[in-house]
Amino acid sequence: MHAAFEKWWSGISLRTKITGVTVLLLTFGLAVAGVGTANVLRIYLDQQDSDKVSSLASGLDGATDDQVLGCQVDYSRQGTLFEVLDASGNRICSNVAVKTGPDNASLDLQWASANKGQIVIIADISGRQHWRVVPQFWKPNDLSGQVYTVVIGITTKDTEALVGRYSAIFLGFAIAVIVLGAALTQLLVTSTFAPLRDVERTAARFAAGDYSQRLGGATPNTEVGRLNRSLNTMLARIDMAFADRARTIEQMRRFVGDASHELRTPLVSLRGYAELYRMGAIQKPEDVAQAMDRIEKEAIRMTGLVQDLLELARLD
Repeated sequence: MHAAFEKWWSGISLRTKITGVTVLLLTFGLAVAGVGTANVLRIYLDQQDSDKVSSLASGLDGATDDQVLGCQVDYSRQGTLFEVLDASGNRICSNVAVKTGPDNASLDLQWASANKGQIVIIADISGRQHWRVVPQFWKPNDLSGQVYTVVIGITTKDTEALVGRYSAIFLGFAIAVIVLGAALTQLLVTSTFAPLRDVERTAARFAAGDYSQRLGGATPNTEVGRLNRSLNTMLARIDMAFADRARTIEQMRRFVGDASHELRTPLVSLRGYAELYRMGAIQKPEDVAQAMDRIEKEAIRMTGLVQDLLELARLD
């Protein structure tokens, strides 16, 4: 798995890697900023809602039994809940419709005792909407001893809608920033790597045999400029080496040609004396001695030329 990933990663161009990593970091940063900001916004709005619920709960002071048990307390603002329950959690009255009100199945006296004066969140009948409420106790003055639970709160729908709207707006801006960042990164990387593509093209032409190719156009004090200067030095040395090699080969060819010409003369002499001896033209002892002396000199001359050729081969 690791080897496959390394093979895949090494097959990606450097320009694509830089663009991908930049977009990934930008996406990660925006995601962290978006989630963090949304959480801070939610905490702020929740605190505001809690303050509103506490303010509404304090408005119960001074109300009469008829007002409370008839849900006639002035909580008429849309999104506000005022509900009276008996000890078993049965609804006595409510200022909201049953289908949008809270699920009272578990809102009995025990629940109210455990959460008295505390702000809690409960779901409605459908489970799609929630209420931020604070339970209170109400004891009528009729000496019946009956204790009622008064549930006061506000809906969290506005808060959820605001957070959702913020998240949608932030997501839209984040996508736009990521796309723009990717485009700008691609443009910047492409313009930055343009000298490197020139290096690639120059190297290809140099490898094809055009040894006069040189690099230029980059600012000298940049990394690419220093690379171009070093590569130009290397190309000049390679070009000089090829020129020296060509001169050496040409000199060797001339030497081989001259040596061949020099070897032809003693070979012709040797062949001539051999033919004269074979034809019987050389019979006198003094003529034979003269011919042998001439053959020995030509052989010595040929040996010297062959030694020079062997030495030249070793040097090459």
